Amino acid sequence: MSTTNAPTKEASIEQLQYARILEKGMLAGLFLMVITFALYVFGVTKPLIPLQDISTLWATKSGVYLTTVENKYIPEGHSLKVRVHAQQDAATPQAQGHESRAGAHHAPRHVLSGWAWFSLLGYADFLNFLPVAILAGITIICYGVIIPGFFARGDMAMGIMAIVEIGILVLAASGILKVGGH
Repeated sequence: MSTTNAPTKEASIEQLQYARILEKGMLAGLFLMVITFALYVFGVTKPLIPLQDISTLWATKSGVYLTTVENKYIPEGHSLKVRVHAQQDAATPQAQGHESRAGAHHAPRHVLSGWAWFSLLGYADFLNFLPVAILAGITIICYGVIIPGFFARGDMAMGIMAIVEIGILVLAASGILKVGGH
């Protein structure tokens, strides 16, 4: 008497596919991390923030860090700098058409949040974000590859859960889902 749902010690085809892709993605991300870090440390590619300023900036609160980088280090003419100037112009009482109310405080919206780092990949300190994004995103690719196998063998629940997981990961990475104060 055998049951079809009995647990086995062998990995399924989908588990093996997932593991192979995860391993290749992890190795690629790790290799790229070593390369981008070497480009940064050895000065092959110029950083946006000079090395002598890093430790001082890291000791500040995130809002101070972002404001300093946006105002001091992003070069004039860069699309992010144009957005900084536009936000600063819009924040002035004259631009708003009224005087600022006493006690009204709105946290500044920083242009260097979310995926803005992508536009700064030409700088060594931001190039280091690329392998991190690859490592974080490899799971989406793994799920995408195994979905057809679930549906082919009639495992609709696992196929649907994998699709939902991809949707959640993509929404989280996009910045549409925001949780917490950051």
